[in-house]
Amino acid sequence: MNKPAVATSAAVVALGALVAWSFWLRWDVLTSSPFPLGIDGYYYPVQVRGLLAHGHLVHPASPLAFWWMAPFALATDPIAGAKLGAALGGALVALPAYGVGARLGGGRGAGFVAAALATCSATSTYLSIEFAKQGIGLTLAVAAVWALLRALEQPSRRRIAVAAGFALATLLAHKLAGALVVIVAVPAVIEEARGRGALRGRRLVYTLGAIVAALGALAVLGLVFPERLASPADLALARGLVTTDLRWDAPVLAGPSLVLGHEPLWAGVVALAAATVLLVQRAERPSGARVVAWIAIALGVVLALPVIDATDPQGLAMRLRVAAFVPLALCGAIFIGVARRWWWIGAIVALALVVVLAQHDRREGRVLAHPALVAASAALADHVPADAVVVASERHVAFMIEWYADAAITLHPESVPYARRVRVLLPLSPASAGFPLGRALAAARRDPVIDPPIDLHPGLRDGFVLVTEPTWEWILTQLPPRSRRHWEAWPTI
Repeated sequence: MNKPAVATSAAVVALGALVAWSFWLRWDVLTSSPFPLGIDGYYYPVQVRGLLAHGHLVHPASPLAFWWMAPFALATDPIAGAKLGAALGGALVALPAYGVGARLGGGRGAGFVAAALATCSATSTYLSIEFAKQGIGLTLAVAAVWALLRALEQPSRRRIAVAAGFALATLLAHKLAGALVVIVAVPAVIEEARGRGALRGRRLVYTLGAIVAALGALAVLGLVFPERLASPADLALARGLVTTDLRWDAPVLAGPSLVLGHEPLWAGVVALAAATVLLVQRAERPSGARVVAWIAIALGVVLALPVIDATDPQGLAMRLRVAAFVPLALCGAIFIGVARRWWWIGAIVALALVVVLAQHDRREGRVLAHPALVAASAALADHVPADAVVVASERHVAFMIEWYADAAITLHPESVPYARRVRVLLPLSPASAGFPLGRALAAARRDPVIDPPIDLHPGLRDGFVLVTEPTWEWILTQLPPRSRRHWEAWPTI
């Protein structure tokens, strides 16, 4: 066997081992509880169960991640299947990261560095635990960039079709990941074509027109299917992204603090190092690859900016910073590319990164389902009419109720007719701090005229309370003005 074949075989074995190791790290955390993990933990098995039972999702969403989980659920159950799909879908990012890293860094060593950073990083692992759909979407996004670079290097119908297929899959998997592919692909294609002298005169006009038309079509589809595809309405998430309260440690979430190895900050540092390498090696990469490299650098720098407001757990900043492993991996490959003549240096660095990154506490930020809330959610089924809709204020409890009680749920009471509403109250939740309901609930239990609140928490009074809508309106009248305004607005998390 010749040396290139041996090197390729060794690379395949190394990448396979890396994927297996990363899968195990994720699986170990996901199986630390028999229940789903994360704020939206039960959302995934609910969706997969609906897909297997009815052939469609229960809640409108980008569908591909759930179709990925479905075969695993069919072989096990929806909870285990969702965990398997999340762990494997995140771990597989090592493969396309290797491909992109090898092209941006100019060799196998750079590819190994990118693969190690992408699949063993804290932010990458966290996605499998908390935002599985985004993790799977980013794996597909990196794969789409890999396929795009291959198509730009040597255009052919097959390579272009593969790149288009991965791009479409990414758009169907996650909004943010799909937007990332568009941001990378459009300028890379234009620059590569311009560098080859293919875009001049009418061809340039036609190409730009086709790109504008394609982006317009995506915008229209987003307007028609806003829950499934990125839409202009999602731009509203950018409001409040910038703050004057500078945080130089670039946390993923500033309150409560979630730093995940300070990877957004490291992404910025490595991005600046990669920019230095690119400036020194200005003419050593194809035009399209240079564009991809500079976009990765720009993303790394932006994620590390101290002006980004990461205080909102539902905000865009957290979703962006938890994707820091992508620019970190690609910029790491670019930087290590200075030693591409000695690929084994990159391999040694990659191995060291795997060892170091494996020491991170994978349980940072983990949200566990409390057994008492699980028991209360299961007991709720005996107290809710068949046509009722359960109104909850916290997502993790809403999806838990939907899973165990098989009841219709919503976070928005105004979307449900008055007569069909029943509310779940969590007075002892940290989200309710400062707006107590205990006295009003006690008074409601003593009033013989209204339906009494039903306590379902097995250990605590007011831990999990079910009330009808007329009872809820009565409770509101018992609250002081400030608390009443708060609860009338029905804030959700």
